[in-house]
Amino acid sequence: MKKWLLLLLTMVAFKISFAQQLEAFEDSGKYGIKESATGKIVVQAKYDEIYTYSEGLAMVNLNSKYGYIDKAGKEVIAPQYAEANAFSEGLAAVSTGDNWGYIGKTGAIVIPFDYQEANSFSEGLAAVVSDDRAGFIDKTGKYVIPLQYDYASPFSQGLAIVEKDGVSGIIDQRGNFLVPMKYQEIDDFAEGMAAVNKDGKWGYINRQGDEVIKPEYDYVFAFSEGIAGVMIGDKGGYIDINGNIVIPMIYDKLGIFSHGFSLVEISGKQFYIDKRGNCIEREGLTCPK
Repeated sequence: MKKWLLLLLTMVAFKISFAQQLEAFEDSGKYGIKESATGKIVVQAKYDEIYTYSEGLAMVNLNSKYGYIDKAGKEVIAPQYAEANAFSEGLAAVSTGDNWGYIGKTGAIVIPFDYQEANSFSEGLAAVVSDDRAGFIDKTGKYVIPLQYDYASPFSQGLAIVEKDGVSGIIDQRGNFLVPMKYQEIDDFAEGMAAVNKDGKWGYINRQGDEVIKPEYDYVFAFSEGIAGVMIGDKGGYIDINGNIVIPMIYDKLGIFSHGFSLVEISGKQFYIDKRGNCIEREGLTCPK
């Protein structure tokens, strides 16, 4: 079953760097923060985990409790929560262990602990779950979109993916459907395209909800640098945003393009290709004979 919300702590920062040249360090199984250039310790190594800074505060874990520190190392909100999210739009979703609510940057409770689950705020709204139903609240805690879905994603560029009774659609911030509930799955948008699953086959829709690439693939990747990996059976290649095959369907495994290259595999041999499908020898990988 799909998790209710994308909310848990997935950004553990055991080695992190920041704009002001700070980095995490380990000492005897504990973590602190030091200046990258001088080695000066800003935060003593006393935490079990340190997470990436967001809006000037970083989550820390001490004895399975979560709190927040500022960039000077001051413990602004003492570790006291069973679960927590990074700050987003001035608020952080935190859990007592029984219920979720929202706090401000001083630690004051802004939205009461009334929710079974709670996601971070995005574009002024946050997905929450109560009585096993998901909906959206604003920063006053008012329900903007009622609790009626089995799953709800965060809003991104005015749109959110929702799921109910095994089918998915896309809504706007008023709860109106851009894409009706007709797909088995909808992935997040990337480069204006979202992969959709219809009757067991994958294709793509654009941000207007148009099915621009017919669902005919067994597996697909997100678009990156204008192309996406697709597979039919056990062979895959790459298509452009018009659905044209631009790199032939000859690979056993595919990667996602980054900086003009992607990792692929044929008969157990891994190598890099460029966006024309030419093999490029790099990072110690050679082309197949």
